[in-house]
Amino acid sequence: MKAQQFMVVGALALVFLLYTSYHQQHRLSQTLHLDYLYRDGHLQTHSRVDWHAVWAAARSSSSEQDFIAAMHAADHGGADNNNAAAAAAGAQSGASSCPPQRECPTCPSRDTTTPAPAAPLAASASATATKPAISWTSFVVDGQCPQISKELAHSVAREGAVIVTWANYALWDFVKSWLFHTKESGLDNYLVGAMDAQIGRELVAGGVPCFAMFETGANHSGVGSDHLQWGGEAFHKMGRQKISLAQLFLGLGLDLLLVDVDVMLLGDVMEYFSRYPQADILVTSDQLASTIEPGDTGLEVPAKAQSPMNIGLMFFRFSERTVRFVDSWLAAINADPQYWDQNAFNDLARQGWDPVSKVDPVQKRVFLGANGTLAVGVLPVASFSGGHTFYVQRLYEVQRVTPYAVHCTFQYGANPGKRNRLREAQLFYDPPEYYTGDQYVSVELRRVPSATWGEHSARNNSAMTRYHFRGLDLQLEAVWPAVRLAAVSNRSVIMPKLACYCDKYWTELDKCRVPGATQTRIPFLCPMDHVLDPIFMDDGASQFKLRWREHSFLENPRCPGWVKRSRVTFYSSETASQPVEKWVVQEGGLVVVLPANLTQGALREVLQPYQAYKVWHLKDPEKFFGGFDDQKLGAAVEGRIQHLKPVMPPEPSPPPPPALANATSAAASPLADGSDTAAAAGAQQTASTGSSNDVQAGAGTGVELRER
Repeated sequence: MKAQQFMVVGALALVFLLYTSYHQQHRLSQTLHLDYLYRDGHLQTHSRVDWHAVWAAARSSSSEQDFIAAMHAADHGGADNNNAAAAAAGAQSGASSCPPQRECPTCPSRDTTTPAPAAPLAASASATATKPAISWTSFVVDGQCPQISKELAHSVAREGAVIVTWANYALWDFVKSWLFHTKESGLDNYLVGAMDAQIGRELVAGGVPCFAMFETGANHSGVGSDHLQWGGEAFHKMGRQKISLAQLFLGLGLDLLLVDVDVMLLGDVMEYFSRYPQADILVTSDQLASTIEPGDTGLEVPAKAQSPMNIGLMFFRFSERTVRFVDSWLAAINADPQYWDQNAFNDLARQGWDPVSKVDPVQKRVFLGANGTLAVGVLPVASFSGGHTFYVQRLYEVQRVTPYAVHCTFQYGANPGKRNRLREAQLFYDPPEYYTGDQYVSVELRRVPSATWGEHSARNNSAMTRYHFRGLDLQLEAVWPAVRLAAVSNRSVIMPKLACYCDKYWTELDKCRVPGATQTRIPFLCPMDHVLDPIFMDDGASQFKLRWREHSFLENPRCPGWVKRSRVTFYSSETASQPVEKWVVQEGGLVVVLPANLTQGALREVLQPYQAYKVWHLKDPEKFFGGFDDQKLGAAVEGRIQHLKPVMPPEPSPPPPPALANATSAAASPLADGSDTAAAAGAQQTASTGSSNDVQAGAGTGVELRER
């Protein structure tokens, strides 16, 4: 009996020893498979590891501490002299891959028939990046972004490169959009600089790798937590902080992509930068036309791309040359508080340059700047776009290339304008309630300008401008009834797609194009801020605050299908005496024919049964609204409309006859190129009746009114 008990106890002890041995080996292999070891304050990568030798070393080590110490002493993940015999035995076994999965669950599955390629300097984000042994979260204290350090920067870097942006709390929604697209592009080696304590707490709570740009105990970086006005004192101070960031991260020995938070990364930019190892700096440009042929995905031609380089997106490749240039850049703007950082960069980078002869001998599109001490490449403006080349020209379509990034430049309406531009392009990351938390009014454009570019460009500049503004008037005639209905029903207006026949710029245009923007296709889809300034929607000009959604709102995949389907279409009929409901497949469902020109109280009564529908679509907006019963509300709404209406700027040439001077009035100058009184009378008739003269003048009437 005792012998049996002894055997049972012995068997249990053997099982325990085997389990302990396996568990120890499992932990050792798991520790090693992080593939990073932290040595002397640096993260070291092991690109080539003999995992069989590692496993043999793990099995022969007497303790976890001994094994880790041995691995720290190794050069390439092998064992030290104490475990040399085990490693040699493993190597002689002929098994160069990991042990079986049942023995080493943490070992990666690996195909030994094809060796893994060496990772490039700026590896593609699509490749699986090796994770560091430490996480940025280990530096967080009390829920706040940590101060920057070499260890923090290296904890997020991949292949020696890091992406850095920064923001204050006023731009927290921009940060969320930036993060969304950066992650969608497969990039995870980023840090966000927190300019104030409030956004710092949000970043940490959201699990966003970050660093503090404000001193411990302070609330902000010195530029405040509000919006930065272009050209102001805080704006210039931010420029100095930006260059200081470049100096800081280059000082840590890292390649750096420094990018403004209003630049959305739409593709694997790091892979693109790796194609040009000759360049010390790659930078975007304010160039408004491509200097390369359609289909060419390379850099711009330096001799032709001589517009100012835009420092909203800059890639710095670490080298002594790059560090010296950034040091001189910062010194230049510190010497002059009014020296704009972008102007300083352009002045220094193009000092002593010759874009024809002083270029890289291998890559001719990389020029030698800063008196021959710096290699610079101008990124293609169709792929790394500004606000004009992306939103107005859609140059990536013209050039047939993939967009990698878009910067919100060349736009109006400050940050509200930037948000709306991004939303129109379906690039802004709004929360679900943005799509579901309101009810909406949309409209059908009944009269739109229809001249071809050949017809339009045959006019002189003055006539082209008048045609453009008269065309806007025709289209906006459908928007104002929607604004009035939104006011009485407490809804938001979904802006229609408006056609523009002239660009918008702060200097004189050249045949309705911004000078240099020769690839602009006219007409083009207007960004809303070209026509209706977003700031004017809810400023202090009127007590009525207009809520709106962008023209692509219902096309956005983030807008739930049930919102899009919850729609009723309204027709207005002068012969109808009461609402008539019809189901019309072509209109997407329910159609209601209403009496025309109903006033505020009557409209509320007839529309009450349709309050549950998310979208009210007006098919005949000009006949829909008959007037306000509440005179105070009416005055506020009409004041808002007058505040929003675009006004034709004064012409630089001698003014036309008085009858044609005001292109935004009901008796505006005609769309056709002419100045006689008969043409003016025809234009007045067109504005009031929408007759077939619109077609002759270049303004199509659209779908004719009909009852269903």
